[in-house]
Amino acid sequence: MNCKINFSAFNKAVKSWSNRLMLPFERTGRAGMSMIEIMIVVSLIAMLMAFLARNIMGNAERAKEDLARSGMSLLKTDLDRYKFENNKYPTTEQGLNALLTAPGGDAKNWRGPYTEENKVVDPWKNPYGYESDGRTFKITSSGIDQEMGTADDIVYPEPKGGEKSQ
Repeated sequence: MNCKINFSAFNKAVKSWSNRLMLPFERTGRAGMSMIEIMIVVSLIAMLMAFLARNIMGNAERAKEDLARSGMSLLKTDLDRYKFENNKYPTTEQGLNALLTAPGGDAKNWRGPYTEENKVVDPWKNPYGYESDGRTFKITSSGIDQEMGTADDIVYPEPKGGEKSQ
């Protein structure tokens, strides 16, 4: 079986088809894209960027909320150390500053500082709220809107039943 391929005929056919495919572009003499095409591409890119930015910003705020909860958990450990040495938590009046400097009064066994200064502020750079009667305590963060007493406040320990207190 002798099988010869005629490459010259094949090449002529390919050139003929490629010339036919290029004719519409050669006739108009245009190169590049029209203004409408450019506007469509730019608007598609803008919509994609808006979608990505919205998703990224939402994740950043959720990450800050998680960071606030972690910071409150670390403060709980520091408050427990304070209580172990002083037999009670700092009062509301003494606040979280009692973890940084000796509050005086009935904190005669103070061996602090129990935490660092940057740990008593939330991820939004606002000081944590603190309430205590000496036996129990509550730490609050103002959350994303940075206003205490709103629905997005973060509370530690979390209220029973998972409800947010206001």
